[in-house]
Amino acid sequence: MASHPEGGDLVVLSVEECWQLIEARSVGRFAANRPGMGPLVVPVNYVIDGDHRIVFRTGPGAKLNAVGHGVTVIQIDDIDPLHQTGWSVMIEGTTSWLYEEQDQTAVESWAPGPRPYVVRMTPVRVSGRRIHFPQADTDQRGYR
Repeated sequence: MASHPEGGDLVVLSVEECWQLIEARSVGRFAANRPGMGPLVVPVNYVIDGDHRIVFRTGPGAKLNAVGHGVTVIQIDDIDPLHQTGWSVMIEGTTSWLYEEQDQTAVESWAPGPRPYVVRMTPVRVSGRRIHFPQADTDQRGYR
């Protein structure tokens, strides 16, 4: 645990804690390198299958083109700006895709339109951090 000059704590999460946090969520950001372009970072709805793989659906396009080409990342977090607390988990892994008929994993996308491809990420590295800043007993108005 590292202390910040402001009095907060930055805590490195165990792999088990990371999985517990992301299993309680369903939206993260998928990130991949695109040769000759900037990185691709887009939100995805995901589920975690029984083998600790992250699964999401997509249609044709940039996400599908990034699958299977090197390491990709999914980042999930929860931030509370009012209390200056939060956590972030990053999963690095390899991805592959199937047509939806080949996979029965129940994952739905919030985005409109058909999503016939199921993408599976097999984790290579899981890491996370939690930050917390102690709060004063009263707010700026003097309320507790």
